[in-house]
Amino acid sequence: MSSLRLSVCIPTYNFGAFIGATLDSIVAQATGEIEIVIVDGASTDDTAHVVQKIGHVFPRLRFYRRDINGGVDVDLAKAVELARGDYCWLMSGDDVLAPRAMERVLDELEEEHDVYLCNRTECDRDLTPITRRPWLARDCGDEVFQFASSADFMGYFRKARSLGALFSYISSIITRRDKWLAVRPDERLAGSHYAHVFRLFSLLKNRGSLKYIRDSLVLCRGDNDSFAGKGVLTRIALDLDGFELLASRLFDEPPVREAFKAVMRREHVWFHLAGLRNRTTDMGMWNAFERKLLAYHYSPAQLYIVKTLAAWPFILPLARRINHVLRARGRLPAG
Repeated sequence: MSSLRLSVCIPTYNFGAFIGATLDSIVAQATGEIEIVIVDGASTDDTAHVVQKIGHVFPRLRFYRRDINGGVDVDLAKAVELARGDYCWLMSGDDVLAPRAMERVLDELEEEHDVYLCNRTECDRDLTPITRRPWLARDCGDEVFQFASSADFMGYFRKARSLGALFSYISSIITRRDKWLAVRPDERLAGSHYAHVFRLFSLLKNRGSLKYIRDSLVLCRGDNDSFAGKGVLTRIALDLDGFELLASRLFDEPPVREAFKAVMRREHVWFHLAGLRNRTTDMGMWNAFERKLLAYHYSPAQLYIVKTLAAWPFILPLARRINHVLRARGRLPAG
């Protein structure tokens, strides 16, 4: 083990307005065991100036700037490659650490698990807290998952309530650097924005261990999704495409693939798609989106109801309320 216990690895692009707050939250909690590694995908704003200013007061900050923007997948992989810590905390350049988060993680690392997954607090753009929605079922506390068989993966996926449990949100992930580097990246995932998910599940498939931390250790800055610039429909389609590819590349057994893909139906509940359908004017785009949903086993009946509700938008608030009450009472399935 090296003298550096933890490297905070940050891929960034044009986050100059936010990365200062991110770095301040890390530096304020950093011990001598902590370093920060930033890979900048050729930002055109003042990212470099902000980072360099903080680097003057925190010498264990390293900044690598690319000449071209290659995307988050290659930038994140490069940050882990450059890191020197035993573990890497993957971090977005606009989120911030919760109070005492670093202390908690350093304590957890004493258990030497391969991957750690913490929860987040969802905030508005100004980091005012809004809600906490745990990645796993609400009755799950801190828990260690050992992955030695297909049944272990299926059990974990059945507890997952959100794509965050499948590592979609990078700021909640800490991983052993040597185990990450031992996984050969899948070139088919390059540019999907989810290449890191392939590496994490690949290392877990090698009899790895995951520690789930129920506490929220990260404040997630809302209304700032880098991938949502082309609209919500396109953003969700990115999830659908990426996780469809991940399912096919990671899991050979159909029951395991189905359990993995079922998490998508919990993240994007079919009922809530009616509002999205109502706001969509390009029916060609919607029809292509529907085909992606069918591949995740959203039923034709569900999608028909979505279209019907979208045509009568005044019914949606009442229907959402009925759906919420029935689900709270256990009358509807969770996914």
